[in-house]
Amino acid sequence: MEKAFSVYKFDRELYSSKDGIDKILKLVKNLKNRKLIIIASQNTALEKRLEELVFLAVAREELLWSRMEKLKSDQLTLIEQLIPPGIRHSSETDLRQNFQNIEEVLKSVWLVGECSDITKEYICGLGNVWITQMLTERLKFDGIAAARINSKEIIDVENSNNSFTIRLESSSVKFDTYLSNNNSVDIFVATGGMAMTKEGRSVSLGRHGMEVTASVYANILLAEELVFWTDSDGVKSADPDKVPAAVTIPHLSYAEATELAYFGAKILHPAAFTYAINKKIPIRIRHIDNPELPGTLISEPSSDTGDNIIKGFSIVDDISLLNIEGSGMVGVPGISSRLFSALHKKGISVITISQASSEHSICCGVASDQAEKAKAIAREIFEPELLSFKINSIETEDKCAILGAVGDRMSGTPGISAKFFGALGKAGINVHAIAQGSSERNISAVIKSEEATRALRAVHSGFYLSNQTLSIGVIGPGLIGSTFLDQLAGEAERLKSNFGVDLRLRGISRSQKMILNENNLDMSNWRELLDSSTVSTDIDEFANHINSEYIPHRVIVDCTTSEGIPANYLNWIKKGIHIITPNKKAGTLPMPQYTELMNEARKRGVHFLYETTVGAGLPIIGTLRDLILTGDKIKKIEGVFSGTLAYLFWRFDGTKPFSTLVREARELGFTEPDPRDDLSGMDIVRKTVILAREVGHSIEIEDIPVKSLVPDVLVDVSLDDFMSRLELMDDELDQLYKEAAARNEVIKYTGIINEDGKCDVLLKSYPKDHPFAGISGTDNIVAFTTERYNEQPLVVRGPGAGPHVTAGGVFADLLRLASFLGAKL
Repeated sequence: MEKAFSVYKFDRELYSSKDGIDKILKLVKNLKNRKLIIIASQNTALEKRLEELVFLAVAREELLWSRMEKLKSDQLTLIEQLIPPGIRHSSETDLRQNFQNIEEVLKSVWLVGECSDITKEYICGLGNVWITQMLTERLKFDGIAAARINSKEIIDVENSNNSFTIRLESSSVKFDTYLSNNNSVDIFVATGGMAMTKEGRSVSLGRHGMEVTASVYANILLAEELVFWTDSDGVKSADPDKVPAAVTIPHLSYAEATELAYFGAKILHPAAFTYAINKKIPIRIRHIDNPELPGTLISEPSSDTGDNIIKGFSIVDDISLLNIEGSGMVGVPGISSRLFSALHKKGISVITISQASSEHSICCGVASDQAEKAKAIAREIFEPELLSFKINSIETEDKCAILGAVGDRMSGTPGISAKFFGALGKAGINVHAIAQGSSERNISAVIKSEEATRALRAVHSGFYLSNQTLSIGVIGPGLIGSTFLDQLAGEAERLKSNFGVDLRLRGISRSQKMILNENNLDMSNWRELLDSSTVSTDIDEFANHINSEYIPHRVIVDCTTSEGIPANYLNWIKKGIHIITPNKKAGTLPMPQYTELMNEARKRGVHFLYETTVGAGLPIIGTLRDLILTGDKIKKIEGVFSGTLAYLFWRFDGTKPFSTLVREARELGFTEPDPRDDLSGMDIVRKTVILAREVGHSIEIEDIPVKSLVPDVLVDVSLDDFMSRLELMDDELDQLYKEAAARNEVIKYTGIINEDGKCDVLLKSYPKDHPFAGISGTDNIVAFTTERYNEQPLVVRGPGAGPHVTAGGVFADLLRLASFLGAKL
């Protein structure tokens, strides 16, 4: 069975070094059961150095000779690196002979002070010859049957009027003859970019000549595939430099690829497709460093309905709109043909055309550097209409760009245009002109250049990102924040694959430094990334980054206890950023500020979620809201809201002084570093205020009387002094314990909200059969007495402290937000 042919064209820069060429060798040596043609090409730097030799010779610069010697030395060094001593002699000899020939030619150029195009093409194309020879010799050394092809001896062209036509039939005959004489060869290394006329004149195949050469060989061989090995995973859905969320497109039809190339996408030039398309040769674009990835396949249209309807988006920059308006144009035949014929005759390419159905106006897009010329031409041909006021104005609008969307399946799919222009409208992009091809394979909009990137991100997001994609920023990766980040890292992939919830961690900030990522941080490695960051914290910059214009939803998770961070909440809400936090400071702001914050969030449809401010991961606020929203009337809320104080009074059974329990709890990490933050009762006061305001009471922190456990004389002393004098609190608490025990009761530190809005935070004793008496460890408990739950209060009980349960509550709020935004969890 005859082996199938593949044609490979590698990124030219790979040929600049031994490392690059080694990558090529490693890849091609793994091929099995197929023959291969490699289109070899000199790298950019080598081509420029050869061009410089010509320039120096024409200018009669003495620098010419030293530059030529240096180039020869560099090429000999590359031969030494690639080809072992025993077999490099012929390559070195050929190279030295080439340089002798170059020297003779350049001496002639020096004498006459000019260089013909043929001579220049000869000298500037020698790099392709050298690379082809080196690669072939190295393949032979590695035991591969390899041979060189001079493509000028294979590819026939007809050349006229500075353009060429490739004669495929005669080229195929020539290659068949060559192949019959080299049938045992497995890998052919061909020069690229040059062909020859039947008169024997060399012809350059132009700027994209290497790609054209590869496509021609694929055509005449009926190749199994044509592969372009690049530094990209394939064709992207948008320019990744402008749209970080751009993805590799797995499949494009030939027509889609051509359209995207026209719109300026980083893809092959359409000329490189032509000859392969004629024979329906599959084309792949793959990454040389990731050969295991399939890249992008360009072939006949796919029947796979799983493909995105819009395959890709791209921008054509530096466009001007030529606008012609006038009532005298209505119903007059030939207006458009006169304009476009005149522009064509003057060599002006029309990029896009748009005309009002009323025929009152017509506009077309032209390259910005041709705009004034185009306007002058239009004014000249329509001078009679301008003088008779049948045409009112002929003007240009500069600094424009064309945004194009491409996809075969746009045709016959309703709603695509609405979605496209809806995304632009949502992003605040003004559209100046609209055009769509008759095939409905593309739709384009003319926009201002300054808005091009924002527009590109908006439409890409509208078609490629799930509507449940969230841009997430986390502030405060302390105990709770870091636990939340670890939980997020563990579940993000499952949530995306199972429920379509795309959680993108795009920033983490702590007090001194932050890390930002345009797309999605490596969640499994966030600690190392943050530690190695050199970016100083700037909360405004952080928020602006999270407030991405190309991701549907934005949320900042504030895991700090700071008073400064909540001061930004109102501004974030006004920008449309959702907020999730266990930080109690915002919920206890002075009432006017609190009211403004809540009203602004409601007005803008922005979610401010703070379930974990009371009871860590317990559903306390959610339960209270459900009661209120379903029409129940709250009569009383009573609860043990502090995990630290719950633990201390659970352990306080008369066997140890309270001061000893405080020291032990601090050593176990159950208290704040300064236990006075817990013992003062202010934590419970804040939680009581949050719940009271949730009910609808207007209350401030200072309105609540609180029983602090910190003796007055220890309030302002140093931490060390406080810890050494803890025993000062023992007598009072010991007496309270004994009195409660005598009544067969236990003491709990409780927050109470009464029906009239009066609140208390105090020590209170409960019978041992009361639900509050039965809590253990750091459990929180809250009892809701309502009209429905009057005889027996509704009780919520569970762990009320600890990083894992609190972080879990924060994560639950994040998923709750996703549900509010449309996720089906």
